[in-house]
Amino acid sequence: MLTQLLFGECYQTIAMTSDQQWFKILHEDTGIQGWIATHALKEIPGADYYKFLNTDFQVVTSPIAAIEYLGTNLYLLPGSRLHFSDLELFNWQDHIGFTGSVRSHALKASRTELIDIAIKYVNAPYQAGGRSIFGLDERQGFELIFGIAGYSWKSGQIPGRKIDPELVLPGDLFIFKDLETAHVKYALYLGAEEVFWMDNKIKVSDLTEWETFLRSSKDKQVEIETRSILS
Repeated sequence: MLTQLLFGECYQTIAMTSDQQWFKILHEDTGIQGWIATHALKEIPGADYYKFLNTDFQVVTSPIAAIEYLGTNLYLLPGSRLHFSDLELFNWQDHIGFTGSVRSHALKASRTELIDIAIKYVNAPYQAGGRSIFGLDERQGFELIFGIAGYSWKSGQIPGRKIDPELVLPGDLFIFKDLETAHVKYALYLGAEEVFWMDNKIKVSDLTEWETFLRSSKDKQVEIETRSILS
């Protein structure tokens, strides 16, 4: 699995198989391309599509949320989208029977809010391409967490700026790069000498454990970077 689509996310079709059973799509947020089966394709008018891209929406932040849909509950994962703005003239939650918590995507999260979002993924097991609490890809997982917090992170293009390690603040990233394999590992600094990172599952540990992991790769060509995405 290359990646995983969440409810309400936007994508474009860019190719299809000759039998029209599979469509190649471009995921707007990450820039990742992949194939989905025709029965999973949901087509909407172009005007609605570009409206969704260019207006505010609500992002699910609770581990599980639900909306009433066709007489039953539709369950939503963190990062799912509901295309309603805080500027609506009516209370959209009253009209669709929503249970859970959301935040406005147009608002950039504070460092405390970012960490609160991240902590919900603790113990999520590793799954290549996964973007949920039931299975999380390391790189795409960090992209998703920052995306929920209102910060754009295209696949492979880390936003923000490099900082000196001694200037690190809660919500900043430690980035470990193996220059031989191009493999990258991330750790989100939580404060109080603790980091949030992936080691077969998402975990919180002290910096000493993270540094021990780094020392296990000391014979490799490596690069360590400290980066701040939040302003």
